[in-house]
Amino acid sequence: MSHLALVSPPIRSSAPPAAQWAHDIRNALTTVGLHLDTLERLAGTAGHKAVEAAHALMLRATAMCEQAQRGDPAPRRRPVEAVAAVRQVAELVRPTAPAGFDIRVHAEGLYPITADADQLFRILFNLLHNAAAVARRRGKLKTVDVWIERADAAVVLRIADDGPGLPASVRKQLFRSGVPSSDGSGVGLSIARELAEQNGGTLRLAPSAKGAAFVLELPAAAAVTIARESTVTRSLGRRAA
Repeated sequence: MSHLALVSPPIRSSAPPAAQWAHDIRNALTTVGLHLDTLERLAGTAGHKAVEAAHALMLRATAMCEQAQRGDPAPRRRPVEAVAAVRQVAELVRPTAPAGFDIRVHAEGLYPITADADQLFRILFNLLHNAAAVARRRGKLKTVDVWIERADAAVVLRIADDGPGLPASVRKQLFRSGVPSSDGSGVGLSIARELAEQNGGTLRLAPSAKGAAFVLELPAAAAVTIARESTVTRSLGRRAA
């Protein structure tokens, strides 16, 4: 057997590396979901909200892995309601932030946009996750305000925090791919801007008297019917009903 091992050619998987990584990451996330179910039973009602958020995020991560395996080439744009999308991401981020941290959404009515729902989630999650990360590390950021309004053929989202802001050296290279900022947010912001542009929009850093402010613009949807998000699976280890 040792002789055969020396002379036999190595067996390689036919799946591309990205698909292999996606497969293994998805399996790991499924196992983490099962562990979370156990922790929730031990923690009781106190840990229920955090476990629900974790399950929802892992479901999102699993969907990203499936997209990577399929090699989806372009965004699948459709009408998506912006206010609902922001509130959904805010609910997932809040349990990870310190006490006293809040995300406030300011909007009147509905604001449908045309975008890939999964990519919109990634844009918003990167922005709000970065703010929560700064709040955990520095303790000076307490509030994130999200204003949503219509401007001609676009829907504009202004996401501003009351934190310490960004140094000039960080602002100069903020959206450069592969260059993280001092708080680790640069790579995520680069991804967010690229996704915004793929959906016909823009993402930029806006002037702010205090903290950091970002402006996300995406095309307004003409359609009245809004696509609803699918129900979040309680566990990645179980099939949705």
